[in-house]
Amino acid sequence: MKKTYVNILILIAISFSNSCFSQQYLSLKQALLIPKDSVTHLKISKQKLTEVPSIIWGFKNLIALDLSKNRLKSIPDSISVLSHLEEFILRKNRLTIFPTSLYNLKALKYLNLSSNQIGYVPNGIVNCSELTELDLYNNPISDLGNGLQELQNLERLDLRGLMMNAKKQAQISVKIPGVQILFDAPCNCVN
Repeated sequence: MKKTYVNILILIAISFSNSCFSQQYLSLKQALLIPKDSVTHLKISKQKLTEVPSIIWGFKNLIALDLSKNRLKSIPDSISVLSHLEEFILRKNRLTIFPTSLYNLKALKYLNLSSNQIGYVPNGIVNCSELTELDLYNNPISDLGNGLQELQNLERLDLRGLMMNAKKQAQISVKIPGVQILFDAPCNCVN
C-alpha cells in the first residue's frame, strides 16, 4: 500500500509540473513509472554498469543522459536512436578510446568525458558540430588531433589534469581561438 502511494505521488508531481520537473534527472526506476515519451533527463550512475542498458533506447525524447561513475568501456552505435540528446555525462568510467559512436548525436551540445583513460581525441570529433562544451578533465590525452579547431560552436574546453608545459598550452590556445580553455598550471615537463 505504501509503495503504491509513493508511486502515485511521483506520477502526480510529474504530471503537475512537467516543464519544471523535466529539468531534474530521473532515476531509471522513476522513469519506468511514467510514459517513456515524457522522460527527458535520465541518470543511471554508480551502478557498476559494464555496458549501456538497452532499455535506454526506448526513451526517444532524452535531452540529457548521465551514465557517470560506472564501468563502461565503450558506447554502442545504438546511441544514435537518442537523436534529441544534448547533454551526455560519461565521467568516471573506463573509456580508453574516444567513443566514435557519439558522432551520430547531431544535437549534442555538452559532453563530459572527464576522469576516463582516453589517450587522444580523433579528428572525427568535428562530426559533433553542435558541441559547445567538452570536458576532458583528468584523461591521459597525448594528442588532441585537429578536429577540435573545426568545431564552430565550441565555447568551452576543459583540459585540466593533463600534463602540459606552457609552450604546449600556448599552441593549443592558438589552434583553438575564441574558446575558453581550462588548463592547470603548466608543468616543467617536455611535451
